[in-house]
This record gives sequence, C-alpha cells and structure tokens, in this order.
Amino acid sequence: MSNDFPPMIGKYKVQGVIAKGGMGVVYKAIHPSLKRYVVIKKMTARGHAGDAGRFKREAQLLLDLQSPYIVHLFDYFTEAGYRYMVEELVDGTALDALIKRQTSLPVPIAMLVMQDACYALKYAHSKGIVHRDIKPGNILLSKRGEIKLADFGIASDHAEGGVAGAGSAGGSRFADNATTVTTGDLTQSGVALGTPAYMPPEQFEDSARVDHRADVYALGIMLYEMVTGTKPYPGSLSLDTLKVIKKGKYISPKKIDKTVPDEICRLIHKMTRPKAKRRYQSIDAVLRQVKKYLKHYDTHELRVQLAKSVVAGKLYNYSPEALAQKDRGVRIIRRICSGIAAATAVFACLWYSGFIHKTVLSKWYTEVNVEMQMPRSLLENMDLPARAFFFENDGEDIPEVNGSRRTFSEQGKAFYEKLIFWTPHLSVDRPAGKNKTYIMRPVFLKKGDYRVKVVIGPYVWWKSFTAGDEPCVLDCDFLKNAKRKLSIQTRAYDRASGNLIDSAQFKILYKNKWLPVEEVPVEEIESASVWKIRAEAEGYKTEEFSLLIDWYQDALMISSELEAELFDDRP
Repeated sequence: MSNDFPPMIGKYKVQGVIAKGGMGVVYKAIHPSLKRYVVIKKMTARGHAGDAGRFKREAQLLLDLQSPYIVHLFDYFTEAGYRYMVEELVDGTALDALIKRQTSLPVPIAMLVMQDACYALKYAHSKGIVHRDIKPGNILLSKRGEIKLADFGIASDHAEGGVAGAGSAGGSRFADNATTVTTGDLTQSGVALGTPAYMPPEQFEDSARVDHRADVYALGIMLYEMVTGTKPYPGSLSLDTLKVIKKGKYISPKKIDKTVPDEICRLIHKMTRPKAKRRYQSIDAVLRQVKKYLKHYDTHELRVQLAKSVVAGKLYNYSPEALAQKDRGVRIIRRICSGIAAATAVFACLWYSGFIHKTVLSKWYTEVNVEMQMPRSLLENMDLPARAFFFENDGEDIPEVNGSRRTFSEQGKAFYEKLIFWTPHLSVDRPAGKNKTYIMRPVFLKKGDYRVKVVIGPYVWWKSFTAGDEPCVLDCDFLKNAKRKLSIQTRAYDRASGNLIDSAQFKILYKNKWLPVEEVPVEEIESASVWKIRAEAEGYKTEEFSLLIDWYQDALMISSELEAELFDDRP
C-alpha cells in the first residue's frame, strides 16, 4: 500500500492507497462514526463529462441498492473539484484473482458464488436496474466467505428510462478497438459499454437497450469460466469474435473437465444462448436451478472453504469432505431402491406378458392359447363372464395349475396384447360373420397332459390336451352361431290404479305382421335378435317395446303399464 496519500479526505481519515489508475485513485480509510474501514474512490480524470456522469450515476444507483449481496455505498461528495464515492471495504479478493490462483473452482464452490450473485441480481432487477458488466472482476469475496456484487458504473436504470453513464457512447458507435479496461475498482469504458468476453450479441448492437437477460448471459459466461478456468469466447473485441459469439458455439465444459456435471453444462448452455428469447427469461429461473443443485450440499461448509481459499492468498486445496454431497448415501440408497423397483416392475411386466417363458424358460414351458368363437354381442360390451381354468391331467386328483386362471376378452382389445410386441399372436383364421373371436392371455405350462375348463355364463366346456414342444392353440367353438329359445312372459297393469288388466293382449311383430305371442311358433322365437312387442287393451293406449335380446339370454319378462284413453262425452 502506497504511503503517498492525503491524511484526510472530507471527514474520513485515510490509511493508504489501495490502487491507482488512469481514471482515479482508491483509498483505504476509516469511517469517523462507524469506526470501520471503508473504500474511498476518487475520480481524478477531468474533462470527460460522460465519465463524471457515470461515476455519479453509479453512486445514485448504489444508494438505492440496500442488499447484503451488493457492495454498500456510505457517501458521495465533491471536494476541491474532485468527486468521491465511499463504499464498504470487502476485505478479501475479487473472483477473477481467485480463479487465476486456483486455475478453476470446484463446481459446488462455483455454484455457491452463483447463488449469491443471483440474489444480488434478483434484487437489482427488482429495482429495474440491469448491471451490464457481470464478470469475475466485479464479484468481491471477503475473508469471511461473503460474496458481493460491485461496480454499477455502466448499469442501466429502466425504472427511470435512462442509461447510466452512456454519455455519447452507444451501440451506433461500435468500433473494433472498443473495450472496457478495469483498473483497481474503477471501470473505464470505451465506446462499447461492457466487457466483450461477457457481453451477449445484443449488447454489441445496442448497449442502451439490453434488459436483464444480458446479465443472465454474462453470469452464464462467468460460471463457465469458474468451472473451466477459461472463457468460452476470446476476450478481444473484433468482428471475428462477434461472429463466434453470435453463433453461440463454444467448447463444452465437459471436454475441458470431465468432472463438470451434465446439469451444469445444460445450465450454462441455456444461460448463454445467443438469442435472448431462448435464454432463461429471469434470474429467478437460474436461481431455482442453482438451489436445486446446492440442496445436496452443506452450503455453510462450502462458504468456509471459500473463505479459507480467500485467506490463503495462494493455491488452496479444498477439502474433499466439505465438497461431498451431504445426502450422497441417502441418494445412493434411493437410486438403488428405485433401480430395484424399476427392475422388479420390468421383470413383472415381462413375466406377465410371457416374455421370460418364451425366451429364458422356453426349454421347459410351452405356450398355450385358447381361442373361442362366440356370437357377436348385440351390446357394445358383452356382460357375460368368460373364464378358463387349467388342470393337470394326472388321472387322480386333477389339481388346478397355480396362476393359470384366465379371463377372455375380445381379440385386439386386451391390454396384454400390447405388451407382446416381439411376436405375432397365434390365431386361427375364420371367415367374417356373426361371430367374434375372444382370446385370453397365454398360459405357459410344463410339458405334460392337462385339461382346460372354459366357463361362459351357464355354459361349461372341458377339453383334454397335451403340452409338447410347439405352442398349442385350443379351438373352442362350441358356442359358434349359438342361439337360445326365448320364452316370453307378459303382464299389463292400469297405470292409475296399478290393477292387473286381464283383458290385455300382447302381440309380436313376426314376418312383418303383428300376431298374438301365443300364435307364433315357439321354435321361431330365438335370442340374438331384436323383437318388437306391443301391449294392447280395450280403452287403453297401446304401448310398444323394441327389445334387444342377446344370444345368451333365454327368458323375457314384460310388465307394461297402460294409460287409459280419455273420451269426450259431449254431444
């Protein structure tokens, strides 16, 4: 620290010089009432209205930003023609110096820095302020592990519709030699505001109109630099550099350091998209991803490690235990359990579908299918239960085969058919007609003699068969074209009184004629048809029924309530 300094600046007792540059001098001083060290920035450059305005504008913005993640401003004043800014002293180093010393930072440490930087930007953005110069040199790290954002010299205040420190330098005055030079803590800008290596394409075109997404981009570049030790794009400002930045092509962090997690690579990629509309649209979205990563770590231990690396002043070896995931054991167990559950589910699915029996156990088991032909149901869904039961044909007890009970469903609609995608379903070709094919999930039986019992409502069918080397298809067509004789029982009641009408007559539409039910031959009235029946009685309105009788139904009961006709007795 230089000894060439004034003893007092305003009310502050100067302790020494921290840095000097073309724009000004940075002093270390003591705050008279707070009794704490502060930083005094003195602007020595004169005759530059834009620089003076930028210096004052930075002070105005900092006065409005009261956040533990942003460098605090105590005072701003002029003395003897010079402008001064009094800020809190962050006793430590800047992030760029730490990266240079360490080459790169462990990902958890880098994400901790990201978290606090996001908090700082979230607060600034909530005030309508865009920093526009996010870079490691503007992230200050204290010896206590504090992380603070500094240097709002070229920030824009959208809340007031102005651009801080823009002066006469704007996007229209782009030049190949435009750059930003940092000396000490003061930022001296050329005609292009910002630092080229961290600037998104839109900031090169018009610095005055960039929004908070420019900060998202720069923060992504900074994360890349933290985890790899290098920048994704050249730091020089040239047309070639701008072309590369606009394409958004860079070397993946994982190619530089294989330990960088894929999720960090994806985060960087999304943050640094050349087109602003394809990036994260707010710093909140970035912060959510950062927190999602850090929830598996002890952030207090990470902050302790960061503080130690700042204090060390040289290459520091971070503690592997502190960088380890706090819930790693739980996560490993959870992954193992999830893997076991998934494997069990897959195995159960393959077992249920028969894949295991058809491949691994094919030497010992034979696939058996039962295909059944039944009349097409007149209803949308047949409500007649149809099941199959398999038994060992041992000639004595005939025990049922465990797990072999099956339910029939219409071919092409069963869920298990979708699982059996590796082989075509065994089927018997049948001509299209009034019948439908019903199938069951295949049964896999050890080679030997068996019996199958098929139960369909009141019908029972037994068949003996042998399970050999080849798949077996059992043709069950005893119900093909089946119909049943239909018995009809009828009654008619008076709707008003509920009394039975003995004189009522029921007629059925038979061969396009309405005939009394008792006059139609019994053998002609069958199921699997639609019958129209009419109830009539003298003095009552006729009621007509159109009844769908499915093939397996054999008894029809009709109770009709007839309404008396009204007669006009007037002459």
